[in-house]
Amino acid sequence: MNTPTASIRPAHRDSVLRVDCDGQTLVGLLSEPVVAASDIGVLLIVGGPQYRVGSHRQFTLLGRALAGAGVPCLRLDYRGMGDAQGDQRDFAQVDADIAAAIDAWQREHPSLKRVVLWGLCDAASAALLYVHRRRDPRVAGLCLANPWVRTATSLARAQVKHYYLDRLRQPAFWRKLLSGRVGLGAVRELLGKLAQSRAPAHAGSPSAAAGSSGAAGSSSAARLADTRHYTEQMADGLRAFGGPVLLILSGDDVCAREFQDRCRDGGPVWQGLLSRPGLRREDLPDADHTFSTAAWRAHVERLTADFVRGVPAAA
Repeated sequence: MNTPTASIRPAHRDSVLRVDCDGQTLVGLLSEPVVAASDIGVLLIVGGPQYRVGSHRQFTLLGRALAGAGVPCLRLDYRGMGDAQGDQRDFAQVDADIAAAIDAWQREHPSLKRVVLWGLCDAASAALLYVHRRRDPRVAGLCLANPWVRTATSLARAQVKHYYLDRLRQPAFWRKLLSGRVGLGAVRELLGKLAQSRAPAHAGSPSAAAGSSGAAGSSSAARLADTRHYTEQMADGLRAFGGPVLLILSGDDVCAREFQDRCRDGGPVWQGLLSRPGLRREDLPDADHTFSTAAWRAHVERLTADFVRGVPAAA
């Protein structure tokens, strides 16, 4: 006689949330705990060019892991990405998309009072630009993974400091150079990177957009008219944000290296940001940019769930 086994109850449920943003439809996937509605959730902003599933399904798995831990998570395709309507845009132009997603989520689930913005790479940058421009009181915390501060100069500096200088210290490199096995092209590349690394910090930025054409809401006119480089706006967002921040940095990632270099050498606007009150830094020494192994992914899931559960309730 077979002994009946207990049924396995799902830890989460998934549903589609459609979001109207300036007359265009965005698509979000909402993962929720099966029991116990929470007043706080994670809005996972997806950087581009990418959509809500993420590399090696990392965002799908993160959203479901959070829901299984009792934290609802909305993964959003902003305009021009994935299944969303509209023209493709970059991370500096998605303020309206983020605000519209929070609006729609609260309409569907009135119990939701607070939101933590979670972003990897340029999505982390988008989160900082959003809190700088909007000062949205619904945003209670930030999870920032390997934030993007890329310029041609910052990339060259990171490569020179963390790659080329290491090679120059290796006896094998000099043996290859003297034996002719390192070509002149490689030497010219090194000299070019050295020259590029001495350029002004903002040289060759792929995006220095001042803001989103749809930005509105609680932003002041001064913030809407902010024409400074996007990295300076990010720094102001991080400095002025009143809630807790989780900063996750990978050890094997040039974007993380650039961010650390920017915090150290980026001028007065960046000084002291890594030691600001309320910022918790977590380093994953061996992890790559997207936390591509099961162990790294699980580590990020645990860090995020623990962080969100610790975000203080609104006063």
